[in-house]
Amino acid sequence: MSRSARSQLWGRPSVAAGLYLIAALALHWPLPTVLTSRLAGDDGDTFFNGWVLLWTSGQVLRALGGDLSALGDYWNGNIFYPTKLTLAFSEHLTPQMLQALPVLAVSGNIVLAYNLLFLATIVLSGLGMYLLVRELTGEPFAAFAAGLAFAFAPYRIDQYAHIEVISSQWMPFALYGFRRFFVTSRLGPLVGAAAALLTQGLSCGYYLAYFTPFAVAYCLYEMIARGRLRDVRTWAALVIAGTAVLVVIAVVLAPYAQVRRAGEVGVRDITEIQHFSADTHAFATASDKSRLWGRTVRALPHVEGQGFPGFAIFALAAIGVGAGVGRSVRARVERERTSPAHPVGRPRWRRGLARFLGAALMLFVILLIEILITGGGVRSIGGIVVHYGYPRLVTQILVASIALAIVSPWFRQIVRGVPGSTVAFFGWSALAAAWLSLGPEMYAAGRYIGPGLYDVFYRWVPGFNGLRVPSLNLMLVAFFLAVLAGFGAARLVASSSAGRFAAVLAMIAIVAECWSVSPLTAAPNTESVYRSVRDLPAGAVIAEFPFGGTFDEIRYTFVAGHHRRPMINGYSGFFPVGYQALVAHLSRATTDPEAWSALAASGATHAIVHEGPPVHAEAVEISGWLRRNGAREIAAESGDRLFALR
Repeated sequence: MSRSARSQLWGRPSVAAGLYLIAALALHWPLPTVLTSRLAGDDGDTFFNGWVLLWTSGQVLRALGGDLSALGDYWNGNIFYPTKLTLAFSEHLTPQMLQALPVLAVSGNIVLAYNLLFLATIVLSGLGMYLLVRELTGEPFAAFAAGLAFAFAPYRIDQYAHIEVISSQWMPFALYGFRRFFVTSRLGPLVGAAAALLTQGLSCGYYLAYFTPFAVAYCLYEMIARGRLRDVRTWAALVIAGTAVLVVIAVVLAPYAQVRRAGEVGVRDITEIQHFSADTHAFATASDKSRLWGRTVRALPHVEGQGFPGFAIFALAAIGVGAGVGRSVRARVERERTSPAHPVGRPRWRRGLARFLGAALMLFVILLIEILITGGGVRSIGGIVVHYGYPRLVTQILVASIALAIVSPWFRQIVRGVPGSTVAFFGWSALAAAWLSLGPEMYAAGRYIGPGLYDVFYRWVPGFNGLRVPSLNLMLVAFFLAVLAGFGAARLVASSSAGRFAAVLAMIAIVAECWSVSPLTAAPNTESVYRSVRDLPAGAVIAEFPFGGTFDEIRYTFVAGHHRRPMINGYSGFFPVGYQALVAHLSRATTDPEAWSALAASGATHAIVHEGPPVHAEAVEISGWLRRNGAREIAAESGDRLFALR
């Protein structure tokens, strides 16, 4: 096949999307064989997200059926009765629900809808990255490699249970739209970019906070690079598009603001946020579910701390950065040589000072890397103990860089040339996202090394104090590295036949490094006694026992999406004060003298007790406790009992 024919083949987005789908099905086998019966995920957040999708889709389907009042209760999920706006205690997943709505409307099967949504996040992530990198490099084959790097980034392995986290597919579509707008000046791509940015922000609140600043920075970069900072029409179009996005986001975030004003939920303690921040060793820690590296690349296992980017992706990204920086510097040097103002020579003392400053800069960078790896900041030189720390070294690197730029024309050429490079933008963005992932206080190998960039956002940017997982910035690191990997693949493809072969090997390695043990979970039973629950009269409120256990509550919540009756139980990202008070009493219902009063005051009209199988002795005691207090058993099936409370 000729190169032009290959380019035409790889230049078709439909071909790329089809191949991403085939890879997704193969890597997550046997998911394709159990699409309607087992969920791609675990028995934790996957079940909770299933409830979110069931509740919101149910309200929309009721509205489409003519009951417009259902939209008024869109945010009032049927958990934590009588608390309102319970959907705003976590992610609302509205974009995901709209994607799954046709499947739910036709089949009513949440397992099928969820699994198709799961696969769609992978395929669309690859397709969006393919379009972006094809636009940036003009090389479809390299764009396909970049799509693989993002769709199958190793970071996704530990996030398969979090549909909101892996729903990062709109990031590349947003930047692709902005890029096309700046290239063509047409409004259509800008509208698409704004829609993608909005959809991304609504798909995951973390990405609304974490990705949006980078999208704004990209627009500024494009305007600077194209000399359009003073272009009024460009500014007007961007401001109008941005305002439209902000208006929609403000409307959607209104319930969250209302919940925060109520004072019960919405703010995270900084210690909780720090617990879910990455250590610098996260970048050398792969998921234990990785079939290739799960046992070997394990520098520092930690909750939400598996940020290993993959050797193949990192190698391609390094090639892309090297090629991009070299190209920019060579172009700048050539311009300097052809300029009549180019200096003929420099004094010897100035050259010596430049060498000294360059050596000092290299030393500072090496010491900084050492701190980021070991967490140490002490070295003995000739019997003299020297202490050096992260904040001081950052200051010294900045000062040395400024001084070197003043005395060295060559270094100035690098400084001037690199910012004009698209590769440099994505390289600096990857470093910034990695820095943010380390949280408000940075740790290396478990040792404190200094304050983090995230601390500035936590203290000064509204909303950041409600986000508890800074390490989710690792998805942005994966995104920017995938773009850089595309540049690296383009460099290999353009170099020689050997380079093209190396690019193919790199793509195979990317897929291999993402090969993992795919968790598949059976959904909770939604039948049994729940058939009787669905037949209860309007106004019925459910309590389920045993009460308060995390995994029990998650299962109750999932099933509540099916029976749609309000219940005093629940699970979410935050828990209202009233529910926490109930847990204190009802979790030990048979021994707490105030438990019955608490249950009576909760508003519950019916109770479900799950006695087994296998037989749960505590649950059997709870059934007896209910009977002694006047509850009447009205249904029983498969070890589950439904009581009407007095």
